[in-house]
Amino acid sequence: MNRMPAAGCALALAVCLGAVAGAAFDARALQESPASASRPIPVDAYADEGIAGLIERALAQRKARAEGLTSFETTFRERIYAGLGGAALRRERAMFHQERAARLRWAAEGEHIIRWLGLRRGVPIVGLGVEFEDDLRDDDAFELDFDIIDPASEHLALGSEWALHPLADTAAYHYRYRSGDTLRIRFPGDNRELTLIEAVVEPREARFDRIAGSLWFDADEGVLTRAAYRPAIEYDFEREEPEDADEVPGFVKPIRARVDFITIDYGLQELRWWLPNRMAFDAVATMADLASMPVRYEWTFEDYLVDAEQTLDPGEDLPEGWTRWVDEVIDADELRGEEGEEGRVEGFRDDPLTAETDSLPARVHPIVTIVPPVDQLPAYPELPEPLFSATVDAFATAELDDLKDRLSSLRIPGATALGPRLDLSPGLRRLRYNRVEGLSVSGRLAVPTGVTSEFAVTPRIGIPEWEPGVEVGWRRQTATGGLGITAYRRLADLGDWGRPLSFGNSFNSLVVGYDEGLYFRETGFEISANRHGKRTRVEGTLFAERHQNARKQSDASLPNLFGDAVFSENIVAARGDVAGVSGRLRAFSSVDPGTPILSGSVWGEVATGDFDLYGRAAVSAALQVPVSDWSLALEGGAGRVFGEPPPQRRFHLGGSYTLRAFDPVSTGGDSFWFGRLELGRGFRIGDPTYDIGGSPMRITGFWDTGWTGPVDAFGTEGWRSSVGVGVSLLDGLFRIDIARAIRGGSLWRLHIYSDGLM
Repeated sequence: MNRMPAAGCALALAVCLGAVAGAAFDARALQESPASASRPIPVDAYADEGIAGLIERALAQRKARAEGLTSFETTFRERIYAGLGGAALRRERAMFHQERAARLRWAAEGEHIIRWLGLRRGVPIVGLGVEFEDDLRDDDAFELDFDIIDPASEHLALGSEWALHPLADTAAYHYRYRSGDTLRIRFPGDNRELTLIEAVVEPREARFDRIAGSLWFDADEGVLTRAAYRPAIEYDFEREEPEDADEVPGFVKPIRARVDFITIDYGLQELRWWLPNRMAFDAVATMADLASMPVRYEWTFEDYLVDAEQTLDPGEDLPEGWTRWVDEVIDADELRGEEGEEGRVEGFRDDPLTAETDSLPARVHPIVTIVPPVDQLPAYPELPEPLFSATVDAFATAELDDLKDRLSSLRIPGATALGPRLDLSPGLRRLRYNRVEGLSVSGRLAVPTGVTSEFAVTPRIGIPEWEPGVEVGWRRQTATGGLGITAYRRLADLGDWGRPLSFGNSFNSLVVGYDEGLYFRETGFEISANRHGKRTRVEGTLFAERHQNARKQSDASLPNLFGDAVFSENIVAARGDVAGVSGRLRAFSSVDPGTPILSGSVWGEVATGDFDLYGRAAVSAALQVPVSDWSLALEGGAGRVFGEPPPQRRFHLGGSYTLRAFDPVSTGGDSFWFGRLELGRGFRIGDPTYDIGGSPMRITGFWDTGWTGPVDAFGTEGWRSSVGVGVSLLDGLFRIDIARAIRGGSLWRLHIYSDGLM
C-alpha cells in the first residue's frame, strides 16, 4: 500500500475539526485575572439557592473523584468519521475513518501504560487504507491524551480546552445556572439511594468559546456524572479568525461549523468513583455552497479493574516485531510559564526499566506505549465497526435526537448582540451564469435574531438582463431541522433534477456552452421546513406566488467565441397566480463504498389558482453494487401530473442526471419514465491488505433511456436513448462524460457535473 503521512490521511477530519476548534483556546487562559475574579458574583448567576449550593460543591470537588484511587485499568475503543454530503448531493461520501482499541492503565504514581490492541484507518472516497509511519513514535495514531481518563484532570468534564469551563473559578461571570431534572437510583440489596441533579448552564454572551448545556452531579458528592453541551453559537471563520480569513479565496467562503452536541457519561465504579464511560461528538462544517462535512467521534471505556492487581507490565519481554517506547510528559502546571505555554520532555526511552527516576522533573508521568506488529493492528477482532457502517453505536439514535432537541431549546440571551453581517465576497453562492440572467451577482445582509436564527436580505442583479431579484426572510436552523419564512422575486428552475442555479451549471453554461436549466420567474411568499436524520431528509413548502415567463437573454459562452454555439431557447412559462404545497423525501442506505448503496427520492406538489387544480408526483431510486474492482449502478424513475398544470410544472428529461446528450427543452410531457445503467472499472491506490472499498477513479460506460408524453399514452412509443463513456472521480463526486444520442436524436455532448450515479 502507498504510504501516506498521518496528517495527509486525516485531511478531511483536520479541515472540519480545524474549523470546529478554531484557535484551540485554553480554558484556563480564558479565565479572568485574580483581580477581576474578586468582583461580586452577579446576582442572576444562580436561579435559586439550591443550584448555588450545588455549583459551590462541584467547584470544591473538581478533583475529589480521584481521592483514594491509586490505579485502574480499562479497555478503550475510539471511532472517528468524516464525510462529505449535504442537501445538494444524492448521498453522503465517506472521506476518512479511524478506529482504535487499547488496554490502558492509569496510576496516581508511576507509569501510565497504553497497550495498543488494534488500529484501522482509511480514506474510503479514494479506496485508501492509510499505512503507518516508519517510526511509530512519529505517528499521531499512537498518541493518546491521558487527560480524558485522568480523574483529577480539570479538562475531564469537557474533553478539550476550546471553551471556558462552566466550573472554572470565574465561570459565574460568564454563565447562568438553574436547576433541571432530578434522577434517583436505588441499588438493590445495598440499601443505598443515589440522587443525581441536573444543572442547566446558559451563557451570558453569544460566543463560540462559551457553552450551553446541562451538567449532572452526584448530589451527595458534588461530582460530575454527565455533561451534554454545545457551543453557544456556530463557528464562523471570518468572525473568529478575521486576519486568516483575509488570505482565503472568496469563492470558498463562508466557512462555518456547527457543533450539534458533545456528551460525556461517567460510570460509578466500585460504587465509589465516577470514571469515564462513553463520549460522543457531532459537528458539521460547510464551505460556501460546495457541500457539508459531517464529523462524528465517539469513545467508550469498558472492563474496568479498579485498584486491582496490575495486569499490564511496562517491562514485560515482548515478542518479536513488537515495539515499546516511553514518552515522558510533565504535568501541564509544571511547565506553564508566564505566557501560559505547555511543555513536554523531549525524547523517548526505549526501555522503561532503564528510567533514571531521580533525573526526571517533579510530577512527571512516563507513558509507556506498547504496539504489536502493525500488520496485526487492522485485523484485531475486537476493533469497533467504522462509524459509517456501524450497527451498534455508543449512544442510541433516539437518545441523541432527544439530546439535540434539548440543546437547541436552550436560551442564549446574548445572541441578539451579534452584529449584522454583510457578505459581498465573490463566492460560489454569489456569482452564477445562465442563458436567462447572463452573469448575475448577489449580496447578503444577515442580522442574527437568535443563536440559531437570522433575518436576511439577498438582492441579485444580472447582466445583460438587468432584471432585479430579491429574497427577504427569516430562518431558524437547528441540528435536526429548520423553519423559514421568505418573500421573494427570483429566477426559479423546474427543480426536479440537479441544481441549475448552482456553480456546476454555471460552469457548464460558460465553458461547455450547455445550460441544463429550465427557468421561469416567481414572485411570492413561502413557509418552508425541513427535518433531517442520519440518512434521511424531508422538506416541505407552503407557497403563494405569481409565475412569469423568463426569456433567454445571453448566448455568451466559450464555444460561442469560436463558432455558432448558441443556447437553446428557454421554455415558455404561462403567467398566473398559484398557491399550494410541495415536498420531497430523500434517503440513502449507507456511505460504505464496499457495500451496495441504495438511494432515492420521492417528491410532489399540489397547487391551484389561475390554473386549474393540479398535482405532480414522482419517484426515483438508484442502486450501486461494488464487485471487486468493478461497480454496477442502476437508476430509474417515473412520475406524472394530475389535472392541467401550466407548462412550467410539467416534467422534462435530459441533461446530466437523466438522459445525457438530450436537451431538456425538447422532452417535456405530463408523465415520464427513465432508466440508466452504468458499469465502471475502478483503479485503486491502496494495498489489497487494507482494502476498504472505494476508488479514486473509475472508467465508466453507460446507457440512458427515457420517455415523456401524455398520461394516457404512457409507454415506450417515441422513447429516446443515449450511450457514452466517462470518468468518475472520488466515488462519483465529480464526473466527466461524453454521450451520444442513438435513438430520438444524434447529438454528441460533453457533460461535466458533480454527484454522479457512481
